Amino acid sequence: MIRYEVLVVKGSHRQQREEEILRDWGPWGTSARAFHFGTRSLRETEFTTSETTAKTLLEKAKVSPPPSPVRPTGEHHTIALPEPSPEPLNTIGLGEALSRRRSVREFGEEPLRLRDLSALLTAARPTRPETHPDIPATGNVFKTSPSGGARHPTEVYVYARNVEGLAPGVYHYNGFRHGLTPLDGKIDDDQLIALAGDQQWTGNAGALLIYTSVIERNQWKYPVSRTYRVLLMDVGHLSQTVYLLATALGLNVTFTAALRDELVEDLLGCDPANELVLGMSVVGNRL
Repeated sequence: MIRYEVLVVKGSHRQQREEEILRDWGPWGTSARAFHFGTRSLRETEFTTSETTAKTLLEKAKVSPPPSPVRPTGEHHTIALPEPSPEPLNTIGLGEALSRRRSVREFGEEPLRLRDLSALLTAARPTRPETHPDIPATGNVFKTSPSGGARHPTEVYVYARNVEGLAPGVYHYNGFRHGLTPLDGKIDDDQLIALAGDQQWTGNAGALLIYTSVIERNQWKYPVSRTYRVLLMDVGHLSQTVYLLATALGLNVTFTAALRDELVEDLLGCDPANELVLGMSVVGNRL
């Protein structure tokens, strides 16, 4: 039992180390501690070369095709979004957009323009959907934000609260078609605020971009628990791109992860066992 560290010798270095960990991680509870230490890579962890991985995946795809890189739309029709014009996005340079980027939780009453929403959603639009030779086999996708293993597990939903030309309600964004698929969910402002952890300012937004993660896309390529960390990085990369696009467009934007997951799941119709709620960008016009 001691050999396998089920029991710890009193006064040993191991006991001292565990007490240090409990002190440092105690405020976050057992689950966070278990997640962190359970997904650490160790000295003896083996890694394969990218060439070996690519060859292995191509062989795997022959018997177990990768999951779809986009959520199926089913029988719902897709509303085509207007092609965003590059001029508004090029009015300021990248350096200026980075320095101006701020989290702002106040929004004007004017409806969010559909063309601006369209431009924001290009953050989740594939940039090379058909040109890469491995896409048909491995499901690799390329977008303006990086994603571990080119898996892009993050799905984007739009809650249109005050958007010109869109009925209030929830939509799924299809990046391959650059369109919005209406879903059945609809809530009032009080329910929206409750969904967003009682943050009152969310009830004044033009639109909310809600991010979920489809875990099977990453599991197919990386069947190890550490991959959960990559899901969190993925939504961080994507939401920062949305921040920069919103800044270039002159919009107010912020990100929040203070959500009541269960209410979001009900709104989107997603199963927390395979599609995880991770956060949302809240967007609107300036005051």
